[in-house]
Amino acid sequence: MDMRHVFILVTLLLLVACKPYGDYKERGHWRQLKENERIGFYWRHNDKIYAALGDSAVLVRYVEPMKDVDISTFYVNKTIDKECENYAKDKNHVYYPWHMIAVDADTFGYEYATELIVKGAFPSSFRYVGDGKGTDGYTMYKYGWRE
Repeated sequence: MDMRHVFILVTLLLLVACKPYGDYKERGHWRQLKENERIGFYWRHNDKIYAALGDSAVLVRYVEPMKDVDISTFYVNKTIDKECENYAKDKNHVYYPWHMIAVDADTFGYEYATELIVKGAFPSSFRYVGDGKGTDGYTMYKYGWRE
């Protein structure tokens, strides 16, 4: 292997190993939802997760549960001051309700999220760091969007 290949290999290793946001401290803690428990925007009912706010009977009737969620590894970030309980994760994805729809606010109104997956975030290392921000160590996200 010549020096050029060694240089390229070392550079790639440094880029892959570098975590520019690795020093940020976790805020809150990750909690699994129990049956019929709600934390922030997430509600567990009949072993399904709903990303919605509103009356439970209305949500079950009109809102589709989240698709492809791994219930056994699904956690919601719970903060003491309820600053941002909208980040959630399972073994496959990090979630944030960044596209929400409000329905019939004059009567039995409810809100639900249609797009939730935080694109590119690694769930195994993702942590909430405050002020609507989360990081997987490599990228900073604010309200579910890459900064």
